[in-house]
Amino acid sequence: VLGADITGRPVLYMCMKNQLLSVGQGIDQNIVCMLQAVDNMPAGVESAIHVWDLHGMMMYLNMNPAPLLQIVKTWDSYFAERMQELIIIDTPRMAIFLKDIAWPLVPERTRNKIKFMTLEAALLQMQTELEPQTCARITACMQQNRDRKVSLEERKRTWRRVDKDGELVPAFP
Repeated sequence: VLGADITGRPVLYMCMKNQLLSVGQGIDQNIVCMLQAVDNMPAGVESAIHVWDLHGMMMYLNMNPAPLLQIVKTWDSYFAERMQELIIIDTPRMAIFLKDIAWPLVPERTRNKIKFMTLEAALLQMQTELEPQTCARITACMQQNRDRKVSLEERKRTWRRVDKDGELVPAFP
């Protein structure tokens, strides 16, 4: 959770360039992030914005669509109506086949919340819909993830999240 949108909804960001395990092995991390987002929701806010940056996606870790469908199932059961929107950025051509396999199995109400966007389109939308500091944090993460000179270890040292008090803290203390 890197901040909030202009209505106070928590905004979760992740980039596939930093993926270390198969998507199936990352389901628990996805759930932990959702629980953190729920903890961060102010009174009257019931949903969160998800931003999945597929830049650097390693196909060999993501060939099986079943875990992705399990994540969607979690959204539609335990976290029903907790996802306001899912922005998927820079879907690689090779990953489109996974989307095409999974898409018919995704409930229509969930499909309506998913937007596939280019980096440029996502940045424009975020500038108008996110709190300025949240937009700046996510933009900085995107730039860092696209900088070939920055190693995974260097990126890990900068990973932060916003806690329920609105404080920026290390993502993994």
